[in-house]
Amino acid sequence: MTAPTATLFTVTKGNPTEDELAALSSILADMQAAAKAKQQPADRNRWGAPALPQHQNVVFNPHAFANVTYF
Repeated sequence: MTAPTATLFTVTKGNPTEDELAALSSILADMQAAAKAKQQPADRNRWGAPALPQHQNVVFNPHAFANVTYF
């Protein structure tokens, strides 16, 4: 005896073929998997983000290296 499975959807009008039902089931399963994947928090990637509030902004100073000799 097999365990009863949960019904994903029911057809209330029309007479779809087995291929149409399989295609619809596949699409709904893919959409459900995508929705579950969006619910999980993604890794935080702070590359390129503005500086953190506790850090001072770097001020550009064109005269900072005026005494450096380049060879």
